[in-house]
Amino acid sequence: MSLVRTEYYRSDLLRVRYVACRSAGRGLSEIEETENDTLIFPLRGAFIEHFSRNHEILAEPNIALLVRAASFSRVSHPVSSQDDSLVIDFSSTFFRDIAERSDSAHISSGHSVLNPAMMAARNLIWNRFRRGFIHPLEVEETATALLSYSLRFTQRIRGFRRSSKMPRQIEAAKVVLLSHPERNWKLSELAHALECSPYYLTRMFRWCVGIPLHRYQLNTRFARAVDLLLDSDEDLATIAIHLGFSSHSHFTASFHQAVGFTPTELRECGTRDQLAAIRKLLY
Repeated sequence: MSLVRTEYYRSDLLRVRYVACRSAGRGLSEIEETENDTLIFPLRGAFIEHFSRNHEILAEPNIALLVRAASFSRVSHPVSSQDDSLVIDFSSTFFRDIAERSDSAHISSGHSVLNPAMMAARNLIWNRFRRGFIHPLEVEETATALLSYSLRFTQRIRGFRRSSKMPRQIEAAKVVLLSHPERNWKLSELAHALECSPYYLTRMFRWCVGIPLHRYQLNTRFARAVDLLLDSDEDLATIAIHLGFSSHSHFTASFHQAVGFTPTELRECGTRDQLAAIRKLLY
């Protein structure tokens, strides 16, 4: 496994990095220790963070992953051999101050499910870093807003017996939807592929993930759409069909309702007036 870490910002409060993983196999990585309280935003691809036998998190563009300082974990890749993430490391005093004010002083490692507006804000922020448009005060205010959001919505990992199939079936359902966001699955088809009943799958998925299956799939499409809108020249009709929307207009209406911008407006934000758009999405 090859890791490329690029640092974009460092201060006494926090550090911002872009981490690109390439040529990763399906096996587990070596054990690594996380030195700082860290917030990870997967932008592309997916990986599993293994904290213990019964504590695993599938990290993918629908979520923000919170890893507490002094945590030990391994990583594996269930979908592809590469992933890209925006990573924010916080100083212990700064993290503690934000966590205490968010009533999360004793929070453990976990994840928060991002809504489409937060996904758009995340990618716009990365776009500003990449273009060199971002300034110190903006970095630290934005990082504070992102951490505050994540602390409010971070889910603790529910404990299950190792013998239970349920967590692995939910994880497998996510992987299937991530791998084929364009496919219009029927509940019976998905349940059959995962060897469980349709009722069991829909009930347990919502209980474990916090949102229903159809919303997770739609958010997966939006996450990919945001990436394509800001980092490719593909036209909207092509993006719409590629991601399983019935038409350009269906894509535009659904995206606008979820994000607050039309796809065209978000793409224009990628080249101008990004800061105003980020503030609208975050605040």
